[in-house]
Amino acid sequence: MKAIQDSAAFLFVLAVAVLTFVCMLGVWEVFDTDVIWKSFQTVGLLAMVAAIVVFAGRFLGMSSSSVVSLPNPAFTSLRRITLGVLIIASSLLAFIGVLGIWDVIADTDVLYKAIGSLAILAFGSFIMVVICMDRENNPMLKQQGVSFGGAVAALVFLYLIFAFSGFFSS
Repeated sequence: MKAIQDSAAFLFVLAVAVLTFVCMLGVWEVFDTDVIWKSFQTVGLLAMVAAIVVFAGRFLGMSSSSVVSLPNPAFTSLRRITLGVLIIASSLLAFIGVLGIWDVIADTDVLYKAIGSLAILAFGSFIMVVICMDRENNPMLKQQGVSFGGAVAALVFLYLIFAFSGFFSS
């Protein structure tokens, strides 16, 4: 069962990464606007499915508490890579945003594209990191401050903000 869950988590993280990248390319008008919405809605749907699967998996795991399984170390590496990419991309997008604010880049549309890209990247990274932390059995996810319900609420809240903020409309 653990191998199936790990494989599903890897495929899920890969799908979120690809859809996040496609959605960012859509913001920068490499693709049509319709692609942005469909990609973003798909990422949101995958986030909701992931929340349900993780929640259901916790109930399955409760019955076999006598079996201790070691987490796959690939999820730790994947989480670190995702956070590294988020930090680097956030810095670059913030730099582009500052250039737009100070009129070094005259087109204000660039500022909105940078903000939209950052929002998409943060949302996608958050989803990937939560899934990796869950597969690692990371105690930080189980602490009182960052509960599973809080992570689900944050996913829903971020999705609603980004979906209705107007960053992605032309």
